[in-house]
Formats: sequence, structure tokens, C-alpha cells
Amino acid sequence: MFLLGTWYFHTVFKGGWLDAVYFVVATVTTTGYGDLTPDRSHPVDIVAAMLLMLAGTIITGLFIAFGASLLTRVHWVRMQGLRPLHRRGHIVVCGAGSIGGEVIDLLLALGKHLVVVEISPDAAIVEKAREQRFDLLTGDASRDATLDLCNLNAAHGLIALTNVDTLNLEIALGARARNPTMPIVLRIAEASFAESIARHFEFETTYSAAALAAPAFVGLSRFPGSRGRVAFAGQEFAIGEVGIAEDGSPPGPRDVVLLAVSRQGDFAIADDFAELAPGDRALVIVPLAPFREGEDTLAAAAARYLPGE
Repeated sequence: MFLLGTWYFHTVFKGGWLDAVYFVVATVTTTGYGDLTPDRSHPVDIVAAMLLMLAGTIITGLFIAFGASLLTRVHWVRMQGLRPLHRRGHIVVCGAGSIGGEVIDLLLALGKHLVVVEISPDAAIVEKAREQRFDLLTGDASRDATLDLCNLNAAHGLIALTNVDTLNLEIALGARARNPTMPIVLRIAEASFAESIARHFEFETTYSAAALAAPAFVGLSRFPGSRGRVAFAGQEFAIGEVGIAEDGSPPGPRDVVLLAVSRQGDFAIADDFAELAPGDRALVIVPLAPFREGEDTLAAAAARYLPGE
């Protein structure tokens, strides 16, 4: 608009470029000194000047509106303890409650870079963020403004762990809109709702907290050490906790996979039985395919793979 107006009024003012620029700026900014005006006997020039006035008023109003919006957003972000992040390859954890806190500890043990979003963080998670040097954003992860600060385009994955199923779904859909290829994990309480989400929103795998917890309670009624059962990639696995014998021998044959170890109150990720010592408690995952049809697979796993329990 500025260049077009300058070009046109350059011809109106008989080749005076500086006069044309001066007139356009004064007209667009609604200053209107009146010391330089187009010839009133030329209607086209008058109409062009009026169009400049209208355009200048509209653009000035939009500039003020966008500027005020930007300042308000910056102030809101600052008040909420939010800030734009520039990490790459990080995992975004939404929700730092009891389950979220455990997930954060496990990811930190794996050496992952984290961005944690919690609407009302307690003193423990704030202190942990300071000690472990991960980013903690105080805000609602379902808000577009909060997700935009997490740099999801460069994130490795997102985990939604609030205690509201619909909120977790809202967070996941907002994250998918920003990064369609990013892995997303949802905490969903109801198994039927988890299946519905997977069916309607094309999530490949969903996990229901109730569905994961139920086998643990059933297994504990049959044998000590059971921690649950999961299905993944078309196979079923039992998860159990076992004690390492005094001779340090691994609990069972080669297809038992070590996940983690608890030693003198400390919990750590582990993947090699040779690193375990007598008295350690190991968390293992056991494939259930070798067991016969009709057997209680968790109990069979206990008898075959978890000796001494």
C-alpha cells in the first residue's frame, strides 16, 4: 500500500518523490497537516487519497490490536511461569501426580531430557526439577498456548498422565495436530474408553490403568511377586518381582527379560542379570506364549520362571 501510494502520488506531484512519500506517510498515519494536498479538480486523486486514509485507519487499528494482544500474551505467560522452550529430542510429560512422578523418575534414570507440564506443581516436583535440571512449566497442557511453548515439532514423544481421561485425550489431540508423527502415550482409566479412543482416533496402542492394575491384584491372590500382565505386538507378557538368590543366579531361563532392580531402597533401570547381587529385587517381564492352553498363565509363570516365590 505504501509503495503503490508513493508511486501514484509521485505522478500527481509532478515527479517529487520526497513530496509523495511525505504525503503518503501523513495520510496513512492520519496526521493530515494539510500543507500538501492533491488537486481538488481531479476526482481520481481525491478518491486515491481517501482510500489511503481508510487503509491507514484499518492498518493502524490492526497494528494496535496485535501489539496489545502480544503484550497481554507475554504478560500472561510470565505470570503463569511459562516460557518458550528450545529443546530437541525431549519427552513432554503432562501431569506430575503420583503416577507422573514415577514416570518422571524412570525417564530420568534412562537419561532422557524432560519437559514436565503441571497446572499446580507441589514443592517436591519443583525441587526435583531444580536438582535434576529438567524444564517445569506451570500451566494447563490442554491449552494451545501451553503446548506451543513445548516445541513439540522437535519432541521425541509426549505422555499424558493427568487424572482426567478426557483431558488426556484433549492433550493428545492437540499434540498430534502439532506433530502427527510423534509417539503419544495416554493414561486412560476405563478400558472401554481406551478401546474407543484407539478405534476412533487411530491410536495404535492404548493402555488402561484399570486393565493394567486388575491382573496384578488377581496375580497377587495366586502367588507373591506378581505385578501385572500386558499385551503388546500381538503377544502377552507377565510382569513379576523376584528376589535374587544367594548365589546370584538369574531367576529362570533366557527368555526372562530384566527391566529394573530395587536395591536398598533405590530403584534403577537394569538390563543385565550379571549386575545383580544377592538380596536385590528384580522386576522382570515373562513371555506367556510357551504355556499350555487353559492354564493360569500368571501362576504358571510363577512356578516356571519365578522360583522361590
